[in-house]
Amino acid sequence: MNKKLIICIPSLRLGGAAKVALNLTEYYRGKGTAVSLILTDSADKELEFGDVPAGTDVITLKKSSAHRYIKPFFKMLELYRLFKKIQPDAILAVRHDATAISSLAWKMASKPGSFFIREINPITKTLDRNPVMVKLVRAAYQAADGVIANSKDVLEALRSKNWMAPEKIHAVDNPVISKTFFEKAAVRIDDQWLNASANPLFITIGRLDVMKDHATMIRAFAKVKARKDCRLLIIGEGKERTNLEALIASLNLNGLVKLAGAIENPYPYLKHADVFVLSSVFEGFGNVLVEALSLGKKVVSTNCIGGPAHILSQGTYGKLVPVGNVDELANAMFDALEQNVPAEPLIRRSKDFSAEVIGEKYSKIMFENIKV
Repeated sequence: MNKKLIICIPSLRLGGAAKVALNLTEYYRGKGTAVSLILTDSADKELEFGDVPAGTDVITLKKSSAHRYIKPFFKMLELYRLFKKIQPDAILAVRHDATAISSLAWKMASKPGSFFIREINPITKTLDRNPVMVKLVRAAYQAADGVIANSKDVLEALRSKNWMAPEKIHAVDNPVISKTFFEKAAVRIDDQWLNASANPLFITIGRLDVMKDHATMIRAFAKVKARKDCRLLIIGEGKERTNLEALIASLNLNGLVKLAGAIENPYPYLKHADVFVLSSVFEGFGNVLVEALSLGKKVVSTNCIGGPAHILSQGTYGKLVPVGNVDELANAMFDALEQNVPAEPLIRRSKDFSAEVIGEKYSKIMFENIKV
């Protein structure tokens, strides 16, 4: 009999967590596993992925007009009914908001199947909530059959909480490259700004958030621009847009740095990059680094907590620089432009993070109870 898997996630809005959920779904659907994607906090008007694998049962929890402290209770009851109905072999919960209510519903439903949590960021940096939420999340981890952390740094951060036995925490890389990735990258685009100049192009992809530290990247870019004509494209949206626009203007970089906003399929743009840059203060993993490598792109990244050093094999497949250091980032960006780096080793490294390779590890943990 085919296995049944439930993935609980707040939504499929643009972001690394949603990409991974969809890549895992694609992998499991290809293996004949019945997958139910339960969206616990999806908003109708928000940008959603349109490429959910065929045959996937996507369930959006009902909206409620109840007080915000009461809403989670109604969601928990709905999840309870779904878990009882589906009787999954395994449940994978992603992000704290979904994890807390999913765990309670699983226990209410007499624990159908195994319950696993996917931890995507160092919990010591992200669990900044009210005491009630912290207690609910801690209880979820304590009850879970296991946690799949997407990097060793994330694993160590969780172990430092001492919420569960160390052997229940598994470090497994993200399944970044799916079978449909290269089809998305091959889509033709016609962008006036992109086509306006043949000058070398730096690209980054990530929400406009303090943790991504685009400000340091823009300041570093200004130093590179003083030495060589080039451009910077930043794909992503967020609350830092106004601050970044002001910084770009103050450095006289208007027209040379473009804040492109959120783009559902950024990979055709990534194909145009001469160098991909990541300037984050911390990462859970760093999916975009793998995506850049898969297209043979030169990479510069901060050596931040999370996955970059692992993905780039301590600098073998890209340059690593200290967090927040404008001068070192600028020098690395300039050097990357000047150096000839063969694409094949970069592409070969990216295959270590394919959905096929990583999906098999997930299966061993969730369905076979094997330590990987």
